[in-house]
Amino acid sequence: MPAPIKRYIDLVHNAALRKPDATAVICGQDRLTFAEVHDRAGRLGAAFRARGLVPGDRVAYLAGNELQYIELQSACLRSGFALVPLNSRLTDAELEYISNDCRPALLVGGRNHAAAVRRVGLRCGVRWIVSTAGNDVVDSYSQLLDSAVPEPEADPTAGDLNALILYTSGTTGRPKGATIDRMAFSSRVIGNAMELQIGPDEVLLQNLPLFHISSFLFCAYFFRGSTCILLPAFDPATALELMQKESVSATNGVPTIIAMLLEAPNIDAYDPSSLRLITYGGSPIDPSLLRRAMARFSCGFQQHYGMTEAGSACMLKAEDHDPDDLEALTSAGCDAAGYELRIVDDEGRQLPKNVAGEIILRGPGLMTGYWGLPDKTAESLVDGWFHTGDVGYRDQRNFLHVVDRRDDMIISGGENVYPREVEAALGEHPANPDAAVIGLPDPKWGQVVVCVLRDGAPSDAELKSWLTGRIAGYKIPQRWFRTPELPRNATGKVLKGELRRTFGGADRIK
Repeated sequence: MPAPIKRYIDLVHNAALRKPDATAVICGQDRLTFAEVHDRAGRLGAAFRARGLVPGDRVAYLAGNELQYIELQSACLRSGFALVPLNSRLTDAELEYISNDCRPALLVGGRNHAAAVRRVGLRCGVRWIVSTAGNDVVDSYSQLLDSAVPEPEADPTAGDLNALILYTSGTTGRPKGATIDRMAFSSRVIGNAMELQIGPDEVLLQNLPLFHISSFLFCAYFFRGSTCILLPAFDPATALELMQKESVSATNGVPTIIAMLLEAPNIDAYDPSSLRLITYGGSPIDPSLLRRAMARFSCGFQQHYGMTEAGSACMLKAEDHDPDDLEALTSAGCDAAGYELRIVDDEGRQLPKNVAGEIILRGPGLMTGYWGLPDKTAESLVDGWFHTGDVGYRDQRNFLHVVDRRDDMIISGGENVYPREVEAALGEHPANPDAAVIGLPDPKWGQVVVCVLRDGAPSDAELKSWLTGRIAGYKIPQRWFRTPELPRNATGKVLKGELRRTFGGADRIK
């Protein structure tokens, strides 16, 4: 029988060979070299097997940005397990839903999340619960790490084992787990490394949370042998201090983060001479904000349009960021390496330029499907094409312009908020208020969550109190309006476009 062919990358192997003693990752006072990450990833994989985990099992991780992320992801990719990063801003109820859905064999908590993983893990029947906190709330991550030695010959080689499951809220209001196998994971990392033109001696400041698809940017720099710095929680002044101190050459963010950096108290003292690239995405950016950032940071900018299910599928590259080219600056750029995008009508027919339709795409980085949801997978993946639900068009240069979200998703500060999830939580209130949730433009957050209620509904304060603890804080509406009736069509569906026009005037959203 021929030897099995390995068809996926190892995140740390090559850098550990080339530069074992170089600093791989920094988080606060903690630092690890590439050799240390390589060894720790091997020991983790062996420790998982010793506790009965088999290839395909899930390892869930609840934390802020901590350096354990990269050794966990390296171990899972290498040893055939699927990492499930959990959004640290979710409530217990939301975390329990995800845990019950994917059934992790092991749950790891960050240093500030030991109590949370104990609560959630015990309620969901997770067998192994550990934390990096070093307290007695749950078992010790350090002891788990020290309990085994690497055994590389035990690592499976199959490329179709899941390496990652990222949960994304769906329009039904329930999170869906996008499964990303080893080959798709490898494609995303290699594609980003190429498109970002990452050199082996760069320094990345990772501002964005690693439970998002921004983790692939982090992994791409790490894979190339760059030093990666993690901010446990974003603070603009601290970010600029680190960028100066560590001679950061690349960083990332959503438009809100870029605006906060420009407004930081120490921005005038920051020297951007070492900075090569700022990558941004997550929501549209105001061209005036982008021009200000380009002038102040004097570096390249690259915009990514993508989603959990596909990764970064479309990019506006640095050379296309002409401050005088408004059409380019308001676009999402062109297809990323390895991806094909099309604009189609409701019958799946490709549309000509400047005609809006649904954005569909295909490429090797696509998810294999939604965990445990074959019907939802079949709806989204049709003949190899992923149907994004976004509406857009191509201009004469083939740049993609995203016009709207067919599913009404709101992007506030880079976080995805699905109105039906918020509406469902409001509907559980004893008064069952007639409510519609929409997103309205906001100069700082990109969009803010807004709730329009029919007259006679409970007070804003009462409904905010009701939502607190039931959904994450960033999903709770920041603005509330009343109206005699919610506009509906003949089938009873709320006309949210009409609500956005009615309540979206500048005088209404201040």
